Amino acid sequence: MRILALNTYAGSGSTGRIALDIAQYAAKQNAETILGFGTGSVPPEAEMYALRIGGKPGRKWHGMLRKLLDGEGYGSVIATNKLIEFCKAWKPDLVHLHNLHGCYINHRRLFAYLRKAGMPVVWTLHDCWPFTGHCAYFDYANCNRWQIECYHCPQQRSYPVNIGLDGSKRNHRRRRRLFTSLENLTLVTPCKWLQTLLRDSFLKDVPARVIYNGVNRERFYPQKSDIREKEGIQERFVVLAVASEWEPRKGIALLPELAQKLGNDYKLVVIGLSQAQIAELPKSIHGITHTASPQELAKWYSAADCFVNPTLEDNMPMVNLEALACGTPVATFATGGCPESVNEDCGTVVPKGDVAALAKAAIELCGQKQARISACLAQAERFDAMHAASAYYDLYRELLP
Repeated sequence: MRILALNTYAGSGSTGRIALDIAQYAAKQNAETILGFGTGSVPPEAEMYALRIGGKPGRKWHGMLRKLLDGEGYGSVIATNKLIEFCKAWKPDLVHLHNLHGCYINHRRLFAYLRKAGMPVVWTLHDCWPFTGHCAYFDYANCNRWQIECYHCPQQRSYPVNIGLDGSKRNHRRRRRLFTSLENLTLVTPCKWLQTLLRDSFLKDVPARVIYNGVNRERFYPQKSDIREKEGIQERFVVLAVASEWEPRKGIALLPELAQKLGNDYKLVVIGLSQAQIAELPKSIHGITHTASPQELAKWYSAADCFVNPTLEDNMPMVNLEALACGTPVATFATGGCPESVNEDCGTVVPKGDVAALAKAAIELCGQKQARISACLAQAERFDAMHAASAYYDLYRELLP
């Protein structure tokens, strides 16, 4: 069995780690997997699978098309042609798509090849981008235009950032035409919430199933650490919040209020901030810049008494699962698939945007961490990365003749 997977990153970032976990599992079943990617560094464990698509000049040109003309997916012609030539020689049995945004692939040429080749295609939707005209999420803008046809996008400046012409109507029509053109396409969503949204989109007639994101419990597990002492945190309890990028939709504007409501016995530690964001936050918040080290993250998850997720727009955040795998209970807003990640034994779900309720839940969980560790680990086991990878491999076998 030969599997070609495509994603923006290979082995780094949440989607890159998910794609790598699946590739590694497939390899153990004697399948061959190539992980085509567009950007970023490749960790050593991913090198044997990674195939870089294009180079910096092509991505910069593609990025300019996106930024000025809302042209995500219109560039990278040469890079995509080379990928197709590689595929014709390597002859994959199945193609597994992950994120196709990130200025590394030409959508028209890719889907023309997939239609002609006719092999099964699995597409994991890590966000809502495949059925909108621009944005990856629309909750924050309270926009439902994607259900019929996008136009005058209220989130042009959000990812994927566009400062020029609004191409949302054109993009929505184009994606409808391209993404519904494959006869052998199966969609996978990492939570029931996103699967429900598909029913109102132009992808409603494409077969879809749920395979929950999996957390790698060899990377994330309870660890002893002196990281609190090293960072000079004297407060009795540590409440942790983590994001790869603290955008408004991740709830960054709510952090000062959250820290204030937690009180003096609690230190809110926030990881993933820029230096400018750290400078703007009150001193009651311990800000840390982005870390790409799973080992360091696991130490922070383990050292925290509670993990909070104030996200206002999300799919199935890996940070919730990573915290649970480290034995730390989770307080989260009822956003996207977040409620599906916890149960009453390992966390608390509060109404989206209710900071007072989030702070109250965090305070209660901080005092109960030791009693809840077993429940957290049990919940993380249900979301084990190998369970998810096994489910994907079973899907591959089901779709292949």
